[in-house]
Amino acid sequence: MKSFIKLVSLLLIASFTLIAISCNSGVDGDTETIADGLSEEESAEKKTEKKTEKKTEKATRPIRDTEPPTMLEDTEGLDLNLRILTQNVRYADDPNNNSVAERKSRFKALVDEYNPDLIGTQEVTLEWYEYLSAMENYEVVGKSKTGSTSGDPDWNLVIYNKDRFVLMDSDTFWLTDTPDVVSKVEGASGVRICTWAELFDRYTGETIIMANTHIDHKKTDIRVTQAQFILRHLRRRLAERFDECRVYLTGDFNCIVDSSPYMTIERGKFVDSQKVALEDASTVNGTYHGYNGQEYMFDYCFFRGEDTVLHYEIVSKNYIGEMDTEPGFVSDHYGVFVVFERKASN
Repeated sequence: MKSFIKLVSLLLIASFTLIAISCNSGVDGDTETIADGLSEEESAEKKTEKKTEKKTEKATRPIRDTEPPTMLEDTEGLDLNLRILTQNVRYADDPNNNSVAERKSRFKALVDEYNPDLIGTQEVTLEWYEYLSAMENYEVVGKSKTGSTSGDPDWNLVIYNKDRFVLMDSDTFWLTDTPDVVSKVEGASGVRICTWAELFDRYTGETIIMANTHIDHKKTDIRVTQAQFILRHLRRRLAERFDECRVYLTGDFNCIVDSSPYMTIERGKFVDSQKVALEDASTVNGTYHGYNGQEYMFDYCFFRGEDTVLHYEIVSKNYIGEMDTEPGFVSDHYGVFVVFERKASN
């Protein structure tokens, strides 16, 4: 008898459980409960916001309204090799004939001599931005670290030869765990950013990624953290493109070779172009000189993917600009110029 009563009790419990499940079958398991005072509409909106936050880091290709770009039909006589320059242009007016107004045209003289296809620049103020934006044959890409042209703007621009490249996609992110908003790592000397551009090469038919940055100048641990954010956000935003395309990363990293921040970049499978160059034409040992002969190696051109570095050079020359009577410095940093091999496709 006791067994019969126990069996009936179990059947009743099972029946009530099935009724409860049936009553709640229309509730999505991911949806916020409405018992906390939210209306159904507010709850749905909150759910959408959460899903949007999760998708923030996912890479998306731009929607193009035009036909995809194509190679030039005739590249005979063109230099197919890829020429990259990185140059910290120095934001401030400095004494001894080193104001921004004086140094701008010296930078242009450098560009005219080396004829880079891609340029990464750091410490670009509004005065510099207006000058660089007006350079013939080049286009500039990037947001400022303030996200606007006001409030002490500072760009890390990617500049590309518009005859050779077609811009496919680009973005600027902040070197924090909130990359889409103006922000900085706790303890950092200031806000830091990275700008990247996806570019179709009309000479070779390949698509490449050019990224450019400038990280903290005071604390090694902050530089390591910012370097990690660069790798993380590039991979998340570019998705499969990060592994499929050649990726170039230029900038002022404020660290010497084989330091912790430098090795963080190397662990991301980036290679320092100087280490593998077939020719190194440098006559100095570092890029930061401070106008007084110092030699600290702070500026680099890293690359990711199979490539051959034909030429590497720390550009330690001085140049005559429009306001000069004799050669002068382009910046308190020397630039780095690298030539990567490209061959005509058969």
